[in-house]
Amino acid sequence: MNFKGMKWLNFILTAVALLAIYIFLDGRLEPALNNILIGALAVIGLVSFVPVICDFKKNDNDA
Repeated sequence: MNFKGMKWLNFILTAVALLAIYIFLDGRLEPALNNILIGALAVIGLVSFVPVICDFKKNDNDA
C-alpha cells in the first residue's frame, strides 16, 4: 500500500470537505462569524497538511 499517496489523498479529501463546509455555511452565518469560520477552516487545513510536509522532510534527509 502506498502510504505517501494516502497522505496526499487524505489532504485532498480534507481540503474538499473544508471547501464544502465553507460553501454550505457562507450565507448562513453573520459576517463577524464568517471570519472566524475562515480562520478555523484554514487551521484545520494546515493541520491536515502537516503529515505531507513531514514526509517531504524525511525524504530530503534520506537522500
